[in-house]
Amino acid sequence: MPRRMTARIIERKKDIYELLKERGELPTSEIVKETGLTHSQAFYILRLLLRDGKVEEIKRGKVAYWRVTG
Repeated sequence: MPRRMTARIIERKKDIYELLKERGELPTSEIVKETGLTHSQAFYILRLLLRDGKVEEIKRGKVAYWRVTG
């Protein structure tokens, strides 16, 4: 896990946040498909957004869905 925010991480955070704003609630697998990131990369960015309070995670069984807070 990088200790500092690189330009790539900042851009990915923006891309995923905008995707969730436009499309609403999405499962991690759909975010992976839409962004072209690996599951690990997408999950890392989603965790950063979660920590920042910009998104929330909703568990439905084994599937994690994500949506913009507020």
